[in-house]
Amino acid sequence: MPRPQKRGRRADADKEFRVDPTEEDEEDDEEEPVADDDDDEEALREKQREVDAKNGLDLWGDVQRDKTKSPKGPLAFLQGNNTLGAWRPGRKLPVELVKAYRKIGHPLQSCKRSRQFVATLAKICVEADVPFPMPGKGYTNRTWIAMLLIWCAPMRKGGRRRLQLERAAFLTSQLLGVSATASYKFATPKPGACKLCSAIAIKLLKIFPLADEITYRDYIKVKRVGFGFDLTLLKKKKLYRDHLELSLLFRGWVCNNCNARKLHKLDSLSSDDYKVFGRRVYVNCTTFI
Repeated sequence: MPRPQKRGRRADADKEFRVDPTEEDEEDDEEEPVADDDDDEEALREKQREVDAKNGLDLWGDVQRDKTKSPKGPLAFLQGNNTLGAWRPGRKLPVELVKAYRKIGHPLQSCKRSRQFVATLAKICVEADVPFPMPGKGYTNRTWIAMLLIWCAPMRKGGRRRLQLERAAFLTSQLLGVSATASYKFATPKPGACKLCSAIAIKLLKIFPLADEITYRDYIKVKRVGFGFDLTLLKKKKLYRDHLELSLLFRGWVCNNCNARKLHKLDSLSSDDYKVFGRRVYVNCTTFI
């Protein structure tokens, strides 16, 4: 994210403001690289699997560190047994679980199908006797799946506990695929540019009132026109349908960079920004559910 110009520079220097991708926030540099838009789908999936594996390994390390603390850290419970207590499939979901999903904007209380996805994940965890991956705790379901596979790797092949962990990982992966496919039916018409990149470019133009135009990542140019603006696409990028995991909530068409980095990071957090974003998207999309 660019910073405001220092005092002393001429106002003319702000006439055209260009965002340099190398000047994006430092956290982006720490992300695992993902496939470029020109890569084929198989290469993209392979690189995404590598990213998930790395994130799963990082989560496993965090779990081990939290287990050694006194008192134990918040992630220590992820290596253990069922955390849903006496809950069994067919019953109402636990109150604490419903509250956790509501905080991230999940429509489980208004959308029966979305609620069923969450209930299915709870059923998988109970039957496999593994902790339920609560949302908004610093990891995504994909990261949790990778952590399960790392957890069971040193166990004896064919052993009961290893089979439980592998089954939980496999069934959850399948569930994520089913929920994603179901949400695509509610996708809006495909736009010409990434929804998130467009929003960022427009926001930058508002932040820098002296700039006549903004060029974001050599991808989108936004120019002031009267009291409005004109958006020009400088190059074409492949767009992907994004949705909130385990729901029918379609969030928009985004480029690979936003889908694999920005939104992945957002889905991993439990912050005020996340809650505001989730609730806003939920309000905008409830008409499609």
